[in-house]
Amino acid sequence: MMDHLSAAQNEVLQLQTQLLEARQQDLITGLPNRFRLADRTDQAILMAQRQERFVAIIIIDLDRFKGINQTLVFSERDELVHQVARRLVAPLRLGDTLAVVNSDQFAVLLPDLHNPLEPTRVAKNLLEALRIPFRVGKREINLTASLGISLYPEDGTDASTLQKQAESAANRAKLEGGNCVQCNTPTLSEAFLERRELETYLGESIAAENLEVFYQPQFDWSDNLIGVEALLRWHHPILGAVPPSKIIPLAEENHLIHTLGEWVLRTACRQAASWQALSPRPLRLAVNVSAHQVTHPNWVDSVARILRDTKLPPGRLELELTESSLLKNEKLGLSPLHELKGMGIRIGIDDFGTGYSSLSYLHRLPIDTLKIDQSFVRGLHPEPTEHSGHPEPSSNAIIQTILQLGENMNLEVIAEGVETEAQKLALYRLGCEVFQGFLLGRPMTAADLGSVLDAQQASAFEAFLLPRAGGS
Repeated sequence: MMDHLSAAQNEVLQLQTQLLEARQQDLITGLPNRFRLADRTDQAILMAQRQERFVAIIIIDLDRFKGINQTLVFSERDELVHQVARRLVAPLRLGDTLAVVNSDQFAVLLPDLHNPLEPTRVAKNLLEALRIPFRVGKREINLTASLGISLYPEDGTDASTLQKQAESAANRAKLEGGNCVQCNTPTLSEAFLERRELETYLGESIAAENLEVFYQPQFDWSDNLIGVEALLRWHHPILGAVPPSKIIPLAEENHLIHTLGEWVLRTACRQAASWQALSPRPLRLAVNVSAHQVTHPNWVDSVARILRDTKLPPGRLELELTESSLLKNEKLGLSPLHELKGMGIRIGIDDFGTGYSSLSYLHRLPIDTLKIDQSFVRGLHPEPTEHSGHPEPSSNAIIQTILQLGENMNLEVIAEGVETEAQKLALYRLGCEVFQGFLLGRPMTAADLGSVLDAQQASAFEAFLLPRAGGS
């Protein structure tokens, strides 16, 4: 008798669980519905309160969707909704939630945000995901959406308030004509407006080549100029100086990075080729490249063509990727880097030590150079100091490890961000012999660097003449 009761109770519990699941799921897509979204939002807020993080909700209100639905049969409506859901989930992180709010409205929950401006980037990617027409049966359907963003804690401290604020912002986006984003938080609104301005002006500036390349010199211990790093600069007449930290991510998201990267590389290579005759020793050119460029199918051919056109010897070029970009792009194939290495081009890793890459991964990369990140150089202690018998925390040990790694792998190590003589001396004592930073030279125009090369050439000529003059 007890066994029968137990089995019946289990069936009731299972049925209750199934009913609860069904109540919290969209019947067409199987995605969470507004009830589960509210539950997950409240959980995310509790976590954010403990860890001092941000939470965002993005409402995605499909423009003119009800009218489009009326022209479709039931099976086509379901297929279209499934396709929209697949598109919208693609740009999201693991841990984000895509939910169905109603027949023409989705919502995205972004928990555990470190950066309050991150939702604007996600919103841009969601709009981009809808850009390509949908195919349903024999029909091609174009969809746009009005997006509204709310942010915890600025716009509300509970799920209901955040969702209402995001819906209000989405309604404002729809009133503007749709296919755009609105934010309630002033900071987010300003950031999104700035981003739209940047997108417009960047495309125009690349097309008109209204950008500049500056060059920061690299020196050995004896202050001999041995290389330069090409650095992108953009000074817009309206926006003012725009830092590379804004330019590069924007170019990547707007598919401008290949055009921009090729322009920078060609400009820098042409300039470096003209400097070879002025330099008393071979001068190396370092150019930063994005992981997005490496994945482009024509990238290797493009680099080879630029070297041929500018007549810069491959051995004078070093392409730098940041360690963090390599780790973020785990699908990045290494064959393009090996092809370039086979051509004689050097490969460097910038900001080394900040990305926590494994030694096994490092070993597979065809690299020649490691650049010690400037944060470690700032943390150097020129001389060991102690307080109450405990040494002050410093990055000396980290730098020494990087230098030892470089020696063991036969790699050159460059310290960047060197700003004082004490830092340079401390680095040299640890075994570093190549330096870059404000102490030795700030980023400068091609003309200014040409003057530095002229001076070095004159000094080398004088050094050549002096022994002969003394012997006469």
